[in-house]
Amino acid sequence: MKTKLLFLFFFVSSISAFSQEYIFGKVSSEFGNDLQEVTILNVRTDEKAFTDKHGNYMIAAKSFDELRFVKSGYDRNSVKVSSQNYSQPLNISLLKTPYLIPEVELAFHATGNLRKDIKNLESPKRVVALNSSMRSYMKSPLTEVFPKLSTPSAFAAPNYNAGQVNILGIASALSGLLGKVKNPAPTTASYAETQDFYRWIKNTLDLSFYTARGFDEEEIDRFLIYADASYSLAKKYRKTLDVSSISSDMKMAYSEYIKTHKIGS
Repeated sequence: MKTKLLFLFFFVSSISAFSQEYIFGKVSSEFGNDLQEVTILNVRTDEKAFTDKHGNYMIAAKSFDELRFVKSGYDRNSVKVSSQNYSQPLNISLLKTPYLIPEVELAFHATGNLRKDIKNLESPKRVVALNSSMRSYMKSPLTEVFPKLSTPSAFAAPNYNAGQVNILGIASALSGLLGKVKNPAPTTASYAETQDFYRWIKNTLDLSFYTARGFDEEEIDRFLIYADASYSLAKKYRKTLDVSSISSDMKMAYSEYIKTHKIGS
């Protein structure tokens, strides 16, 4: 009898020792789209798992294990496993990695019309040097003293305001100072402020104008970076969030953007 009990004890212990606890969940983008082929790495065990086409995943992990979620084009996310993750799904949202659009150099192509083509040709070096010298001369201070037309003091009309305080001048100066306090000069946005501003545009503004012209989520991201670089959107509007001004600047940026970018490529 003792032998059977001892065997049963070792059998149950071995099952407990080799049993695994699994974490279930789903990975999506910041806009709620399911992300497939996301790599999930258990840092402690070096075990890997991948999300399916619906963003679902399952991986073995113990409490306090670190799980890393990695996908190309998105910021990496790390999570510490806790006891509550065994009773409910561990859902993860990944943020799109921002990227800069390389500058496009437009080469000159002759049209055959001499009047049009000559405007696109570089000016001769002598002309460039002469224009530069003329601009420097025009900006330099005058060295010649010119005569001034003025009335001698003996014949001048009496100044009744002499020694009095210029009330209008003081009021104008105070008004200018108050205007600067109410409307401070715009400052350059930080990286975090710029990303928050992009997310606000995509969640608040009506972007049907762009989606109707073939813009997908990735193309909209590229266009926002281009419009921001061309019209300083984040610098000018991230604090005021002026919808009409932002939409107007974006429309002007769109007319330039489509000239150098192929939509849907």
